[in-house]
Amino acid sequence: MEEALTPLEILQKAIKSEIEAYQFYNKLQKIVENKVLEKKLNFLKNEEKKHEKLLRNVFKNQFPKQKIRLPEKGFTPLPAIDMVEKLSLESLLEAAMEAEEVSEKFYRENSILINDENSKRLLIYLASMEKSHYQIIKTEYDLLTSFTSYEAYKKFSLEHLGP
Repeated sequence: MEEALTPLEILQKAIKSEIEAYQFYNKLQKIVENKVLEKKLNFLKNEEKKHEKLLRNVFKNQFPKQKIRLPEKGFTPLPAIDMVEKLSLESLLEAAMEAEEVSEKFYRENSILINDENSKRLLIYLASMEKSHYQIIKTEYDLLTSFTSYEAYKKFSLEHLGP
């Protein structure tokens, strides 16, 4: 871990990161042409929204007298939303994989700083979920990069995976 955060800061940063991940997957889902990938991105987007809600509930239980003050930036290294349409799908999937790896590490490492056992379990659970998100994206990334062009990737998806 780079900086020691308090449990309050961990939760606020985690909530902000889940919001950013939701926004990223939402934007990416709108621009992809591959229906299978679009469905996977929709799933990931909805997962991030669920994570945000879980974290907000933990925050309310742990700090009932505190107001959630989201930091300017979360912990995930995602491209700015206005850059999504300017980057290649390959680059966007690479960024998403990196963000999921960073998320897994953040939750796992910071779970030791949380005293409440239920909250600790939630962070460990979220770490596992982020790892599974990485695998979903990695599968698409591997498929995409196995083709010589994006057009060949789209054609394969339409022929073999359906519209």
